[in-house]
Amino acid sequence: MGPVRLAPAKWPALDGTDMIFFKDLAGTVHDCWQLWPRKGTASRRPGSGRPRGTTEREDRRARRMAVAHGTASAAEIRTAVGTTVTQRTVTNRLLQGQLRDRRPVACIPLTPNHCRLRREWCQARAHWRTEWISVVFSDETRLCLGASDGHVLVRRRPGERLQPTCLRPRHTGHTPGIMVRGAISYGSRSTLVVIPRTVTANLYVSLVIQPVVLPFMNSIQRGVFQQDKARPHTVVVTQHALQSVYMLPWPARSPYLSPMQNVWVIIMRQLQRHPQPALTVPVLTDQVQQTWNSVPQTDIQHAFRQLTCCMLSFKILAVTPVINVSAFHI
Repeated sequence: MGPVRLAPAKWPALDGTDMIFFKDLAGTVHDCWQLWPRKGTASRRPGSGRPRGTTEREDRRARRMAVAHGTASAAEIRTAVGTTVTQRTVTNRLLQGQLRDRRPVACIPLTPNHCRLRREWCQARAHWRTEWISVVFSDETRLCLGASDGHVLVRRRPGERLQPTCLRPRHTGHTPGIMVRGAISYGSRSTLVVIPRTVTANLYVSLVIQPVVLPFMNSIQRGVFQQDKARPHTVVVTQHALQSVYMLPWPARSPYLSPMQNVWVIIMRQLQRHPQPALTVPVLTDQVQQTWNSVPQTDIQHAFRQLTCCMLSFKILAVTPVINVSAFHI
């Protein structure tokens, strides 16, 4: 090693000498100045602590396996690598590579045909701008009473897992709640319909189509109606009731192409922040109706304006997984 020269910044040496880069700290300068005459080097001496149980090569192999097999446990990775360290050590090595155990995002199972049809649908409407103003999107969702969606966390000390303050009681059977259906356009929204029981074609026509959808579509000039391909929406009875309405073709299993999902998220968040959470189904129904009517129309218009970016994104992606949220909980 040639003569050492200290440098306050990362500039290459022009005279062939080795350079040590350091922060502009007086302690660093003092330590290097004292260490060089005694040891002939300014590098840190190896520690005398416990040696690492794995080599760098084993660490890289463990990280590669964790990336290739995302659901593999620490025990399986340890066995595949062939090391004798504990599972906690394997987990720590993965954490050093930014590989942390996380809950997977739920998605709707899509076949290659589903992906192809969705991509073609988005490509055909990627140039739409003002055309979205005349489209009416409809959707339904279920809001449960007193159920946990897994997003409520609790802070506790080790060993306090079963403390009463750290528990969240919940029922294991059917959770009370309501099923609601609504429709939105760029300039208005329909009445929110509460569906009292399982949706059938006759119930859908008598409760939603005739009293809500048809009058709402008549109020929109050149309106185009959208609904998913659920069985009650595609039978002959429903098609006959909607024969005077222009329909927007819709790819199967594509709920998150609709801006209605943004509206449901807004309603869910407002219900969670309500000062008096609902304890009964009638109270929940009233709160949902009030929240639906109080959603700013500007938020709905913003969701419509995002459709162009959504179409372009899905046009590029060959496979477009979407989050499968069957019900919102409060």
